Amino acid sequence: MLRRNRLKNKAIAIALLMLAAVIYNEFSVYDIQKLKWSVQECSECVKVLIVADPQILGEKNENYFGSWLAQWDSDKYLEKTFSRALDHSDPHVVVFLGDLMDEGHISSAESFKSYKRRLDSIFQMPDHIMKIYIPGDNDIGGEEDAVSSNINNRFNFAYSQPDTLVYKTVTFFKVNRLTHTMPEAPKDAFLNDYAERNTTNVILSHMPLLFMPGTFVQNVLKELSPQIIFTAHKHKAMHISLDTATDQLSEIWVLPPYETPLYRLRMDVGDIHELQIPTCSYRMGTPHTGYGLVYIDTQEKVVEFTILWLPGRFPQLWLYVFVGIFILAFSICTCISSYCIKGHAAYNRMSSI
Repeated sequence: MLRRNRLKNKAIAIALLMLAAVIYNEFSVYDIQKLKWSVQECSECVKVLIVADPQILGEKNENYFGSWLAQWDSDKYLEKTFSRALDHSDPHVVVFLGDLMDEGHISSAESFKSYKRRLDSIFQMPDHIMKIYIPGDNDIGGEEDAVSSNINNRFNFAYSQPDTLVYKTVTFFKVNRLTHTMPEAPKDAFLNDYAERNTTNVILSHMPLLFMPGTFVQNVLKELSPQIIFTAHKHKAMHISLDTATDQLSEIWVLPPYETPLYRLRMDVGDIHELQIPTCSYRMGTPHTGYGLVYIDTQEKVVEFTILWLPGRFPQLWLYVFVGIFILAFSICTCISSYCIKGHAAYNRMSSI
């Protein structure tokens, strides 16, 4: 009877340990990280949440035993982190900076539809939020292979919207360095007189711009006169400033991982600021993932931004491994101990006879 109670208590202890690991890994770690994020209250600003390089896993490159589990876990990680970032930031605009899919550029029409359904399921948000989508090289090609016009048209049809979008006093221009296309500037915008106007021009580009100057970039800056640029692709968090008076980069700095201050930039001093946003997927080979959060105050001509750094998923998966090894070792020791006790009891009975 005593031995049965001991076994029952050990089983309960193992179950509680497993439950604690699941609760921490799948719920608590995200809520704990959320407490570290910065937030700003502003009545006049435009709040922008930026999603870069989610690259949901595909079917061709992820063709191995257990790939369905990797895909499911990656999707769940994105869903959990995005829902918390959305709740934390309460944005007016959500921008997707390309590379939505890992295999969009090589997928069939049917697979592309399936990937889009998964994306819509992962990144759910209310209808009143403006959503902006731009393609990346993994969506339409352009890095290791040429951009296919059919694939590019397919993406544009799936995410049909103008290349120029306006929310209150902020104008968003969608620029595609992969296809060397950009929207025309509004004819009555007087873009070069920004200091006298109550507007902010924002360029959205998957590929970095200021780091790779050229004729196309020069035309973009001249025609659209941006104050700030949001880019992705490099899976890093960086800030680059271009001094328009000298046409030289004046500042380059990497945002420290897991530090979450609100950085403040002036938009009326003649500089163009580019913010590179890190990937939000833990499958992209970098330990530092996050979402961008930007507050644009056109009236004060100020931009404040931060990175909502995310908890690493691989440490959580390793925790499952360690817990599993501990439970296995504990179970083996328990079985051996139980077997030895039974053998000892049988030996005692035989001796007494």
